[in-house]
Amino acid sequence: MITIKEIALEAKVSTGTVDRVLHKRGGVSPKTEERIKKILKQKNFKINLIASSLAMKKHHNLAMLIPAFDDDNLFWKSPYSGIQKAKQQVSAFGVETNTFIFDQFNPKSYKEAFVRLINTNPDAVVLVPIFNKETHEIVAELNEREIPFLFFNVNIEGFNNISYIGQKSYDAGVLSAQLLELCTDPNDELLIVQTRKTLENYRTISQRVVGFKDYFEKKKPKRKIHRLEFDNLIDLVKTKSKINEYLKENKSIKGLLVPSSRISNITSLIDDYYLSRLRLIGFDTTPQNVDSIKKGRITFLISQKSFNQGYKSVITMSNFLVYKEKPSQEMPTPLEIITKENVAFSQFDKRRYFNEK
Repeated sequence: MITIKEIALEAKVSTGTVDRVLHKRGGVSPKTEERIKKILKQKNFKINLIASSLAMKKHHNLAMLIPAFDDDNLFWKSPYSGIQKAKQQVSAFGVETNTFIFDQFNPKSYKEAFVRLINTNPDAVVLVPIFNKETHEIVAELNEREIPFLFFNVNIEGFNNISYIGQKSYDAGVLSAQLLELCTDPNDELLIVQTRKTLENYRTISQRVVGFKDYFEKKKPKRKIHRLEFDNLIDLVKTKSKINEYLKENKSIKGLLVPSSRISNITSLIDDYYLSRLRLIGFDTTPQNVDSIKKGRITFLISQKSFNQGYKSVITMSNFLVYKEKPSQEMPTPLEIITKENVAFSQFDKRRYFNEK
């Protein structure tokens, strides 16, 4: 009797994809679904109801460790929504998903959330490893307990995570440099605005900055790149004054990069007089960023499909638990260039999820 695994091999898809077609759970492209159905019919495949029933009774505890979101930091709402969508689907296969939240600016909060997480005795963990030192401690405990884990959105090398799901941050930085090169003149100077001073613990942002600077370092002539750093935008009056004074003193700055999701926070502080001469690039389609690009206050956004990252992380780890399906070591998400003209079409998966709720 042919198995789901054999069907998956012939259809060149995962066992989880075949299973979704068999149980009509959606999430499969029409073309792929049609190919799988054709093979199922050719092989006269029949679901083993007894085995399926036994599998459904096996319980798996999947724990997620991700940063919180609020009105000032809305980026994490998107991957959280992807997690919630996937959670609904995998629950039908005995996978219970529990999410533990921490303050992305507080390493102590990260460790405390992990303590709550580990006390639930998870079978697997998906985490965002923002803090380097604390991640080493967390991973040491996961390894001691032989709990498999997966990184998403932020990648730190040197660990035995079964996979990483997210953007290639260095490449994202290079892409942002290419975009600014296209929309500024060769003699124009550029400015990087960072909204946190300590980047060694936040690899995603630091790698974007490295990629951006490396790109121009190789160019002839090299661009002059200025840098402004702020401590998490705590004092907005002081930040506003400093940015505008800096732009006043450096009239050759024509391109500005914010290597985080907070570019709309920065543009709201820049006087219109200076904003009109700038080409601005930032990351992620948060509601504030989308609103700003629609108003023409941002030139380009680079989206990393964060909703899909959250969704794919849950599905990938669930397939590993239920079907023993080992994922690729790295599963990069696309770097999508967002403009005023295409922003309305860029978040189809997320909009569909909210419309279904």
